[in-house]
Amino acid sequence: MLTNSIPKLLQEANEVKQALAAIGAGLPPEISAAGMEARIAELEAVISELDAVNADRTRLVNLKRDKAEAASDYIVQSRAVVKGIFGADSSEYNMVGGTRVSERSRPKAKDDGTE
Repeated sequence: MLTNSIPKLLQEANEVKQALAAIGAGLPPEISAAGMEARIAELEAVISELDAVNADRTRLVNLKRDKAEAASDYIVQSRAVVKGIFGADSSEYNMVGGTRVSERSRPKAKDDGTE
């Protein structure tokens, strides 16, 4: 019966708890305002724990993105330094992942339709 959202479910549970407290006598012992209060507290505790885990996950995802960007920037800087020191056609530049000038494909002439 979890067709409702959690906030709406908590609101409904609090309304039922108040009604059970007002009814009081005549209910079976396993149905009471105290029982409803215990279930509300358990759900709120799990929600709080889940919120903390989600916040920690968000922090870690952001940290991962920042570290990946830093690594990518370092790769670009490393290639630029190697290219500047050894040249754009050097084997050292190729070793760090750059494409040597002599290995680049030549641009093809465009056919303008005239012969």
